[in-house]
Amino acid sequence: MSPKRDEFKFESANESILGKDWFPIYSTHKDVKFGKNHFEIAMMNVIKEPNINSSAILRADILQEVTCDSNANRTVKKCEVKDSELADPEAKKLGVNDFEARYPSINPTLKLYAATEIVRRIIPRNPYKDAIMNQTCLILNSAEQDSTSLVIYVPHIQEEDDCPFYIPHVKAVGIFLHQGSLSVHYIPFKNAELFQDESDRVVRTAWRLLQTAHKHSMGVMQGYQKRVRHDLVVDKVDFQNRYIALKKKYSKLLVDNWKEYTDPKKHVFEDIAIAAFLIALWTKIYGHNYKEKTQFRDLGCGNGVLCYILLTEGIKGIGIDARRRKSWSSFPAEVQACLKEQIIIPSVLVRPHPEVKKRLPQLEHNGGLFPVKVAHELIAPATVVYTSEDLLSSPQVNVTEFPRNTFIIGNHSDELTCWIPLLGYPFMVIPCCSHNFSGQRVRFNVRKSTTELNSTKGNSTYAGLVDHVLYIADRVGWKVEQEMLRIPSTRNAAVIGYENAHVGSFPTQEVYDMIMEDGGPNGWIQNSMALMKKSPRNH
Repeated sequence: MSPKRDEFKFESANESILGKDWFPIYSTHKDVKFGKNHFEIAMMNVIKEPNINSSAILRADILQEVTCDSNANRTVKKCEVKDSELADPEAKKLGVNDFEARYPSINPTLKLYAATEIVRRIIPRNPYKDAIMNQTCLILNSAEQDSTSLVIYVPHIQEEDDCPFYIPHVKAVGIFLHQGSLSVHYIPFKNAELFQDESDRVVRTAWRLLQTAHKHSMGVMQGYQKRVRHDLVVDKVDFQNRYIALKKKYSKLLVDNWKEYTDPKKHVFEDIAIAAFLIALWTKIYGHNYKEKTQFRDLGCGNGVLCYILLTEGIKGIGIDARRRKSWSSFPAEVQACLKEQIIIPSVLVRPHPEVKKRLPQLEHNGGLFPVKVAHELIAPATVVYTSEDLLSSPQVNVTEFPRNTFIIGNHSDELTCWIPLLGYPFMVIPCCSHNFSGQRVRFNVRKSTTELNSTKGNSTYAGLVDHVLYIADRVGWKVEQEMLRIPSTRNAAVIGYENAHVGSFPTQEVYDMIMEDGGPNGWIQNSMALMKKSPRNH
């Protein structure tokens, strides 16, 4: 639980225990319950994840880390980072070539020494607005008091006017655990009178820093475990760098030319993030020449934004949806040519069973009959019977028979979600609405507790759906990975499969068994054809 404001006292009228250069801002009224070890674990996490303190920050890249003991023995760990943001001449930068750790003066009577010295590079969410900046982070311990710890942040800048928006406009910040009290102190650039008014942004920031330090230290003491673990499938830096580049390239154009009734920012930024993740994933699977090795099919592509981004990036593919969207007409002709208005009928529903095919190799369809009720304004409702042969030859039907190098995307693809792992191609599906193999709305119970890497624990409808997709994929032989995507959606669990020993033999008997175990596909074709007449759903 976060501490309340009245649990901290405003200290601006007092002198700082850290020395004459420092000014105290806030401290705790009562002794804290956590110890030095809890505090330092929490603060090291905040150092490595600065987005905890500011939503304007994307991440921190650790450039160098040094650990020291009380005898000044140093162990240096230099870290390799990708400088793709720095290569962009339009990105703002501050002190990015300054790797020398900065040490502010500290009251010598405290007898503090630097146990950990880190130089990090802060990457803002928008490096074209807020500057990328290097910063020193120090964790100081006492040679005499085991319960004392001081965390210091020093930006590698010279003037207050250089300070990016996302950090307090001061020379240094100190968060001090000493004699049971937790406090925040500043070294000002010029005039400490700015610290007298609690309504000033720099003072409000000090309160938030103290609140975060207290809350996270208490969390460590109480054994808090992160509910969601990100970045398990692809490298975070690789994904975020790609996201920054794609956002710069596409976001304004797509938002300004939005044709749908839905919120453009949510959908545009979500699809940009998914595109960045997919490109990072394909690079991991196929290498840097992935464009030559794979192509995509986006089933239930909706507004087509994801397809537009991937196609414009030079990746071959096709988007398929039961209904054309207004957005499609805003894309270039070469993109529109890759967006198909078709209903999806998996080939397993219209092709003969593999064992039948072995005995009758000339047989191309399973002889199925599918009655569909139709209405007419002049005559009574009637029933039209389609055959599997009709559906196989219809240009309005896609039976999911794609080139072998196809990767299938199911981005909030509703009725198609559970089908995608059964189609026999590498895939990534982001479950959204829960449907069975007949296309009907259902609620799946969680067979087992979903893995620790996601937040879909419990027995909610969404947890049941994600768990069921995992079960289906595993049942038919996929080596399944899962990622909680960094997208502006609460339904952000991605289920990924790209390794399967039986991938060239689909549909396997396990596919047929899985379909029947879940109640069978009766009604799928009729429900799918009805989609072409309905207004599209918005997510």
